[in-house]
Amino acid sequence: MLACVRSSGLKLTPQRLAIVRELAADPTHPTAQELFERLRPALPTMSFATVYNTLDALASAGLCVALSLSPGASRFDPNMAAHHHAVCDRCGLVRDVPCEPRDPGASSAERSGESVPAQLPAAPGFEVRAVERIYRGICAACAKGSQGDAAAQAKARDAGRADATSRLRRAGARRARRPEHV
Repeated sequence: MLACVRSSGLKLTPQRLAIVRELAADPTHPTAQELFERLRPALPTMSFATVYNTLDALASAGLCVALSLSPGASRFDPNMAAHHHAVCDRCGLVRDVPCEPRDPGASSAERSGESVPAQLPAAPGFEVRAVERIYRGICAACAKGSQGDAAAQAKARDAGRADATSRLRRAGARRARRPEHV
């Protein structure tokens, strides 16, 4: 993803690098707030606006997409290949669900595995850009726990984030050992 950021012409500041690395390493489709809270220990002077503006710039450059999968804040997905999503109704966990491309020369809607009508009778003149599927249900961790088991829900929601956080902490520790240039 970093190579794509460079080729898109976006300036690579230390804050942007950290945001891009964290987003690219996180399969859970984090919100801007989640990224901000994870990055704050390593970058205490970075503002929430910097995170949000960077995500907006990445989305405008076509390097990620903002998703509204459920009520609440948008989630950001760096996976630009055709895919669907599975969303847990209890903990909000989001996972990518691959779809089989039908034809390499097909439109993005056709590559998503959906048959795309030439026209939509309910919306005359509407041009289909993409077709997405959202599978809603209960993730494995929530299914194992009881409805009120907040610990199981939190564990499911945070799955996949622990590794990204430990990488960020290691990177922060390396930065802390480097002498600062004044």
